[in-house]
Amino acid sequence: MGRRKLDEIDVSILRNLQKDARTKYSNIAEQCSVSVDTIIKRFKKLRNKGIITNTTLLLDPRKFGKEVIANFSIDVEPSSVDEVLEFLKKQTGICFATHAMGEYDIFSIATRRNMNEMNSLKETIQSHNMVREVKTSIWVDQFLLCPQNFELEPLIEG
Repeated sequence: MGRRKLDEIDVSILRNLQKDARTKYSNIAEQCSVSVDTIIKRFKKLRNKGIITNTTLLLDPRKFGKEVIANFSIDVEPSSVDEVLEFLKKQTGICFATHAMGEYDIFSIATRRNMNEMNSLKETIQSHNMVREVKTSIWVDQFLLCPQNFELEPLIEG
């Protein structure tokens, strides 16, 4: 399959919507010096080609009481990647996990209320008999996430 061509207008549409998916077509049209109808048609074409698959929003986990975000790079027994991925999906706090190629077999992202909870999650992952190593990196900036399975629960202010 050949590469899809994107011109400057397509790129401008994508860049604007990456910044804010609610950007008005009229604002993009004005920026590109084209009609609103052109932007609407281009947007529909980008969707039909699968370049735009859906729109989403970014969440700040801290607003939900999740003060710690971490990446887990996980080395597992080669034949057990799928088993460990299924195990991870069942763990509270894991909001993303995928098979990876490179030094580690699995890459995941987790959110927890505090470091004690994050350490407990890491220990749970390490306790799986097919996990050989877990490397953790704690996020220190830009806590915005958009995974569909980010745990949302009512948060009582106080």
